[in-house]
Amino acid sequence: MNALTKLFVPSGKKFYELFEQVAENLQQMSALFSEHVCTTDRIKRRAILDKIERMENRNDDATHKLFVELGRNFVTPFDREDIHFMATSLDDVADMIWAASKQMYNYDIEPGTICSEASLSLERFASLLSEALGGLRNRKDLNALIEILEKMRAIIHKSEQNVSTAISVLFDHNTNPVEMIKLSDHYNILQTLNNKCSDVINVMEGVIIKYG
Repeated sequence: MNALTKLFVPSGKKFYELFEQVAENLQQMSALFSEHVCTTDRIKRRAILDKIERMENRNDDATHKLFVELGRNFVTPFDREDIHFMATSLDDVADMIWAASKQMYNYDIEPGTICSEASLSLERFASLLSEALGGLRNRKDLNALIEILEKMRAIIHKSEQNVSTAISVLFDHNTNPVEMIKLSDHYNILQTLNNKCSDVINVMEGVIIKYG
C-alpha cells in the first residue's frame, strides 16, 4: 500500500525545486533592474544589462526544465495546466524585466521617479513571490499563502496606479516630442510588466483555492 501511495501521490520535489530556482532568478533580476534604473553611466548600464540577459537566459533554462518534467511525469503535484500556466507566467515576468531594461538602455532613458518606484515595487514583489513559491511545498497549509498574495497584489496595484498617472500627465510636462515618445513606450512596457506580475498572482491564487 505504501508503494502504491508513493507511486500515485507525487512529492513534487523536482517541480518545487525548479519553481524556487525561478523565484531566485527573479529576485536577482529585480535587484539588477533597480541597479540599472539608478545608473546613468552607459558603460555601467551595459554591464548590468548583460547580467540581466544572462539571468533571463538562466530563467529560460529553468522554465524549459519545468516543461520537460511535465512531459516526463505521469503524476504531478498540481494540475498540469496550472503548472504550465505558472511556469509561463513567471517566464513572462523575466522576459519583461529584460525588455524594460533593454529599452531603457537603447532609449537612453534617464532615472526618474516612476522608473525608480516601479523597480522598488518589483523587488518587493519578487521577495514575496519567493516566499509564496517556497510555501507551495506545504500542501497542508496552502491557505497560509493567501496573505502573501494579498500583499503582492497591493504592491502591483499601487505600481499600476503610479504608471497610469505618469502616462496621463506625460504630455502636460514635456515639450520634447522624442522624449515623450520614449517615455510613453517605456511606461507602457512597465505597465505590461505589472500585468504579467498580476498573472502570476492569479494563477497562484487559483492553485491555492483548488488545493487549499
